[in-house]
Amino acid sequence: MVESALTQSFASEGELARRAAAVASAWRSARLCPLRVGLRGDLGSGKTTWVRAMLRGLGYTGRVPSPTYTLIEQYALEDLTVAHLDLYRLRGVDELENLGFRDWLAAADAWLLIEWPERAGDFASKCDLELEFRITQPEARAVAVRARSEAGRAALEAFSEQDSNNAA
Repeated sequence: MVESALTQSFASEGELARRAAAVASAWRSARLCPLRVGLRGDLGSGKTTWVRAMLRGLGYTGRVPSPTYTLIEQYALEDLTVAHLDLYRLRGVDELENLGFRDWLAAADAWLLIEWPERAGDFASKCDLELEFRITQPEARAVAVRARSEAGRAALEAFSEQDSNNAA
């Protein structure tokens, strides 16, 4: 199994959002598809903020609601579909079947951004990349990024390249 990681700190929500938008753009340019990203962390740690910023970075201008109650929100972009899942209120793994989760896992032109992937049972192990959000101060966050597959390693490399570009 492929396992590599990096951790990034953000002093503000705006800094976190700018990074998420840049990473999404880099992933799209690198044609990283399909891609399954698990987003872990406490309530309020920045998971949904990250997804909203990614969609903005991809050029999506519509409303981006949290899928807390719907469990899934879909965004059809020109060359990519993004499915944002929030499994916090998932009542059971069988509910994933009703959401068409297996179909999403098989989609070749989609990114799955899954909040609370640990609630998905064995499906959580299918994430290519895992982002773990941690509140470090009232406005500050740290995000640990771990690759879990070859696709995840490529996504991590694009994430790292964005880190280098921001430092330059």
